[in-house]
Amino acid sequence: RIAFNTANLVARFTGYRFELKRWGEQHQLTVARTDAPAWTAICRDIAAAGFGAVEIWEAHAAPESLDRANAALWKRILDDLGLRPIAYAGGLRRETLQICQWLGVPHLDGSLRGQTPEQATALCREFGIGFNLENHPEKTAAETLAKIGGGNEWLGLCVDTGWFGTQGANVPAEIRAAGRFVRHTHIKDVEAAGGHRTCLLGEGVANVAACLEALGDIGYAGWYSWEDEPEDRNPLESAVRNRRWLEARLRG
Repeated sequence: RIAFNTANLVARFTGYRFELKRWGEQHQLTVARTDAPAWTAICRDIAAAGFGAVEIWEAHAAPESLDRANAALWKRILDDLGLRPIAYAGGLRRETLQICQWLGVPHLDGSLRGQTPEQATALCREFGIGFNLENHPEKTAAETLAKIGGGNEWLGLCVDTGWFGTQGANVPAEIRAAGRFVRHTHIKDVEAAGGHRTCLLGEGVANVAACLEALGDIGYAGWYSWEDEPEDRNPLESAVRNRRWLEARLRG
């Protein structure tokens, strides 16, 4: 249950060079340049790295450029390359939930985009799609959960191990604290607290191996979406290594 998060390719159209603070510019560039041939090439590269599932970043299937017909084409390209779409990474709004329906993914993982817990719950119930809030500035699971009113059947957490590492959190402890509300994961490692320079899984401060143990302890049965958005290198160069690293520990 390991997936490739296509947000890893945030810098694909700028030669894998960008600054994290300019993420929005990369998002817009990706929206503009992701046509059917580009999406096919992305999916082909992911499949070649041995992945059988993807979490689709909003910029690769954006409401601004994707209608129902193109969504069907995107899905057919995934099917042809043996890739299962398991989640959608983006902001919660009516338009992105519609994309989720078209692509056949069960939940959206990312930001609330100003929605209250009540508004978010009503939207998710209407579309039959779950939402999991991804931690970024939050230092604890409790702080993250508070933003979705404590969580419910439609609203949960997407634990980003790397961002908790950036905040200096004890990540396995926060996973255990969130318990049953951990509905999705972004498995990432960072070099040091206080920054978000990503690195190979197991070589940073997020204590990813212990995070996997903590997920097992809480009975987590969801997907492990590998995430690495480096500012100075192509993440596909380490994709096979990181997939195998995860597989070895999840088998144990």
